[in-house]
Amino acid sequence: MATKRTEFYTDGGTKWFHFLTSSFPFGEAMADAWRSYPAGSVRTESWYGGIVAPAAIKDDQGVEQLTAERQGGLMGFAPQMWGDDFGHVANPGSFGDEGNLTLRRNGEEIGYSYYPNGVFEVPAEDSAYELEMNSGKYGGPARQWARSTEIKTTWGFRSALDPDTFSVGLPLLFPRVGLPEEGSKTLAASAGQVLPVRVTGHGGYAPGDIASVKFAYSYDGGTTWTDAVVSSTGGAWAATVDHTGASGKTVDTRVEVADSKGATVTQTVKAAYAIR
Repeated sequence: MATKRTEFYTDGGTKWFHFLTSSFPFGEAMADAWRSYPAGSVRTESWYGGIVAPAAIKDDQGVEQLTAERQGGLMGFAPQMWGDDFGHVANPGSFGDEGNLTLRRNGEEIGYSYYPNGVFEVPAEDSAYELEMNSGKYGGPARQWARSTEIKTTWGFRSALDPDTFSVGLPLLFPRVGLPEEGSKTLAASAGQVLPVRVTGHGGYAPGDIASVKFAYSYDGGTTWTDAVVSSTGGAWAATVDHTGASGKTVDTRVEVADSKGATVTQTVKAAYAIR
């Protein structure tokens, strides 16, 4: 349902901080940056765009902060559970939010957290790491949260002790998948729909150029998958999906991205969007 809101401001240096709740009750209050509105200015805002998924921490100015780091023999991770394609993020801990982290080194589990953040002890040797974050909305509040109900994000990177550096940002990539959506994240039951795919980093890691992208979608909860056609034009990547004849179905998605520096991420989203 479309709504219209008119707000009146007085100029003079005042800044405003917007929150927008996805649903009432038990929604997710995403935050914008602090903004001023000079006299005569015009601004439009869009919220909850694209596939909602974990994102980097941001400050109140909208600047990405350090979200994953290594300090000596410790690795720490604290992603935001929810972020949209417009740079808004929501702090974890709202009604029904649950998640966990698993850290693996050279294929062996070495750490687990019952929360979607944590600190783990790691050895000095150069090693291949895999961090798995499971997040979602569960229980009664999930009835009001129809999209991105469960998310599994797996990051891959290498790390070794740097004795001369106190804090080293770890190379976590955050996929951002745009949608040609209408209404409550619904796409048409047709072919040729283009979903832009990009990645963001965090305050401790600037991603390299995207080296590869894979995208797949499922109508049966992930039992079977259909690979989308993926293309790159001038460094901009996109997946083209075919939802012909799928009206009324809910879509799970899986995206895999690697950057030119060797960082990887695979993210599976349950109920990412629906077909109208």
